[in-house]
Amino acid sequence: MSKKFSQIVMMAIGVIAIVSMMAGCAAPAAPAAPEATAAPAASGEKIKVGLSFSDFATERWKNEEVLLRKLLEDKGYEVLSQEANHDVKAQNDQIDNMVSQGVKGLIVVAEDGDAVVTSVDKAADAGVKVIAYDRLIKSPKIAAYLSFNNVEVGRQQADGVMKAIGADSWDVAANGKIRLVKLGGSPTDNNAILFRKGQDEILAKYADKIEVVADQWVDNWDAANALKMMENILTAAGNDIDAVVASNDGTALGALQAMKAQGLAGKVPISGQDATADGSNSIVKGELTVSILKDIRNLSPLAVDTLDKLLKGQTVEGLKNYTMAELTNDETKTGEVPCLFLEVQQVNKDNVFDLVVKSGFQSYDDVYRDIPDAQKPPKPGESAAPAAPAEKIKVGLSFSDFATERWKNEEVLLRKLLEDKGYEVLSQEANHDVKAQNDQIDNMVSQGIKGLIVVAEDGDAVVTSVDKAADAGVKVIAYDRLIKSPKIAAYLSFNNVEVGRQQADGVMKAIGADSWDVAANGKIRLVKLGGSPTDNNAILFRKGQDEILAKYADKIEVVADQWVDNWDAANALKMMENILTAAGNDIDAVVASNDGTALGALQAMKAQGLAGKVPISGQDATADGSNSIVKGELTVSILKDIRNLSPLAVDTLDTILKGGTVTGLKNYTMAELTNDDTKTGEVPCLFLEVQQVNKDNVFDLVVKSGFQSYDDVYRDIPDAQKPPKP
Repeated sequence: MSKKFSQIVMMAIGVIAIVSMMAGCAAPAAPAAPEATAAPAASGEKIKVGLSFSDFATERWKNEEVLLRKLLEDKGYEVLSQEANHDVKAQNDQIDNMVSQGVKGLIVVAEDGDAVVTSVDKAADAGVKVIAYDRLIKSPKIAAYLSFNNVEVGRQQADGVMKAIGADSWDVAANGKIRLVKLGGSPTDNNAILFRKGQDEILAKYADKIEVVADQWVDNWDAANALKMMENILTAAGNDIDAVVASNDGTALGALQAMKAQGLAGKVPISGQDATADGSNSIVKGELTVSILKDIRNLSPLAVDTLDKLLKGQTVEGLKNYTMAELTNDETKTGEVPCLFLEVQQVNKDNVFDLVVKSGFQSYDDVYRDIPDAQKPPKPGESAAPAAPAEKIKVGLSFSDFATERWKNEEVLLRKLLEDKGYEVLSQEANHDVKAQNDQIDNMVSQGIKGLIVVAEDGDAVVTSVDKAADAGVKVIAYDRLIKSPKIAAYLSFNNVEVGRQQADGVMKAIGADSWDVAANGKIRLVKLGGSPTDNNAILFRKGQDEILAKYADKIEVVADQWVDNWDAANALKMMENILTAAGNDIDAVVASNDGTALGALQAMKAQGLAGKVPISGQDATADGSNSIVKGELTVSILKDIRNLSPLAVDTLDTILKGGTVTGLKNYTMAELTNDDTKTGEVPCLFLEVQQVNKDNVFDLVVKSGFQSYDDVYRDIPDAQKPPKP
């Protein structure tokens, strides 16, 4: 998702998304709030409130950010919103910044319930009403903690697994003890502690029948980590496990990938949580045994109504004080917090249709994707009779991941534009898993899609499924990332070689390379940080970078040249820390390939006093990147106006499916596109232009154009240094 569209575009999409999300929903558990009225402000200006999210890589958070923002704005508040990308220091800094901008209320999804106390206590001391949203903040100064009954979540997880394995009648003498794997969630998330408390309450009943063969916790709830953990557990246990109590759907599905490889999926019961589309689909297939439905559609309205009442000095019905010791399962914790906990429901194969689909929590098509028609129930509101002849044409969206800030936003926009043209849209996200992406594309083809827009995780690996799709007559568009097959119908992107040229050009100009005196200063000690090596765009960026750097070959010494898997900012941070250590901090310039990796590297550079002194490039003109430019840290970014790419892709696919001619397409050889002369064939392409962004033009190119919001770009900048709002 993640990494932002302009407020205008996002609000237009958000309103539509919210309407569809809330259609048919049950009313919130909280009492109905008064009609939305503008929050009072003595000056006539809107009252500011803040939203602080741990990350947008977790599937639900971006959707809830959109909903919370919409509900707050409907009540007349001005909303500031920040996402910390799993960085506890960044979250504290972001909260401090929002307080400095005058927020009166704050809703926080904490990355670390202990670490965030630093900024939350300062906010509370400044009179800000802070609500801990679904994750506890371990401070008695918060105004409220709103969540679900998380101990009951854990009970239901363990109960579902124990019932599935028949623990009550398990014969230890005949079968040996139940060989149990426990996969906890992120150890910094207090909810994970409460889930474990509930799990252990149930498992204690079977203590004499259970042998725990592994007990591990999954940092950041990362499915890829859960996959690796389970691979190691199965190797150590010789595949001899009987049950798995995992703590959410993402980690359970990661573990299930390892279990599938050993033939254990569907045989060894395993729990999850959140009733995600992927988790519910896995339940239907008989792989995931049980998930827990926490109806998040009720939590966002509850949080907004609660904050609104607190700010208006009204009483919030239903709040009950709990001790911090009760909430944390830690007797050393003191103080009390007003809380309200919503109920949860156990989801299994027998009730997934009623609880998850009929209720509208997940869509029928997502839950029953790649399920044979004969095994599907009728759609809600339909009889089992055949569908009417005039069915909509199906098209598919396949995304590499939603951890990258922009992809979730573009999924929402692409879906909306395609549905406006009358298409039925199937959409999948592969969480950086190349096999999963191939499987998902195969599944969409089996469901009868006629067109497909693909953001490839790996432009080579995805050819497996894309070629099969093309051979089946599906029109495939490679969206912003090349798929290395001449069978695709079109490749739509930006001039990615020019992106690289502008990155290197900006850095070389900033350091004064044309007039650099090697005799006096030594050679320019350059660090090159490439993007993900499986993304062909990273290769093209490097091609453009090297074209510019070649002009200064006699003046440059490359002290490090590394590539950042999955464009991961955390990896870039670690790489730069190691580079600086090896180089004794003696570097002069950094050519990085996008804002995320550049900002990761900048964290390491800041720690050594190099930020703002050593020029560094980025790309995408993200809100965080543009803010860093304004602060004088990031030197240059590249604006690729993604608002133009989604409509282009939809219009192109629509024209191709209707047999029309797409204006502007031009054939390029695969050798040209990949910078690899061994590649053969041609692909029709269209490349949009890019623009270099620096401190002199960031306001005009990024803010005035509406690409990023003024408040996001100029957050925590002193008022005296800000330009007037557009």
